[in-house]
Amino acid sequence: MSNLSDRLKNKEIILLDGGVSTEIQKRGVSMDDDVWSGIAHITHPEITLQVHEDYIRAGSQVITANTFSTARHVLESINMGDKVRNINEEAVNLAKKARDNAADHEVWVAGSISSMAPFNNEEEVALGESVESNYREMAEILAESGVDLLIVEMMRETVNSIIVIEAALSTGLPVWIGYSAMLADDGKNVINWRWKNVKSKPPAGDFEKLVKATTHLGGDAAGIMHSQVRDIESALKVMSKHWHGPKLIYAETGALQKPDWNFKEICTPEKYSELLKNWVNIHGVQIVGGCCGTGPEHIRILKEKMPKHLP
Repeated sequence: MSNLSDRLKNKEIILLDGGVSTEIQKRGVSMDDDVWSGIAHITHPEITLQVHEDYIRAGSQVITANTFSTARHVLESINMGDKVRNINEEAVNLAKKARDNAADHEVWVAGSISSMAPFNNEEEVALGESVESNYREMAEILAESGVDLLIVEMMRETVNSIIVIEAALSTGLPVWIGYSAMLADDGKNVINWRWKNVKSKPPAGDFEKLVKATTHLGGDAAGIMHSQVRDIESALKVMSKHWHGPKLIYAETGALQKPDWNFKEICTPEKYSELLKNWVNIHGVQIVGGCCGTGPEHIRILKEKMPKHLP
């Protein structure tokens, strides 16, 4: 298997998968009130496997194991913290099995580590004394399970983001950083992405301050993910002031109504591909895919429309 880093250096466009959790839900699996899709691959392994396989057949070169919400502190909310290793290992094994079953091209498996706190938590992101060791534990489990890279997702609060990024980097694996941002109510300033239906009402964080506080830590790629399509370009411009390595984009479309995803007003695959093509041409984005609300058809169209290399 060739090296992802070399492909990025060669200015190749890398095709990521689309939403994993929301695609699992779309196929009939109920999301958990606390851990969202965290145990979906345990209760419905055949559907999770099928989702990964469908993304590979659509053209994804990087597929993401279902580990977005499987850190110990998240699983503890449903009394499954002691199963953190088994749950994460099984998620990676299913992604690798999908690669074995469906790939006719090179496919890399990414492990996801997110900022997510349990949905029943009043805080937006996971914070607390045990969180740092939990993230390091998770990063080590994913590395030992055989992922090819780690993607840290929904970086949207400085303290949490530093902890997650440093935990991922400690493994020595390639690390891609996914920031989540949104436009403020004034429609101009870019702020850290936040839940709209949590009990706590934290102050809107300045997105540029978050980027400045974290980009010096390292990583192999960085970009904007789990952010609405309409907010991507503004956030990308802010991030690009401080990040000069390979860039990634995978937007969400639709909206979360805890614990389910609402697929109304989804950006069509054709429209989505045109937007991403512009971001590739104008901003030099190299890693493209989709987040919540997108599916295999979005990836199939991206494969058809995207150039093979940066212009």
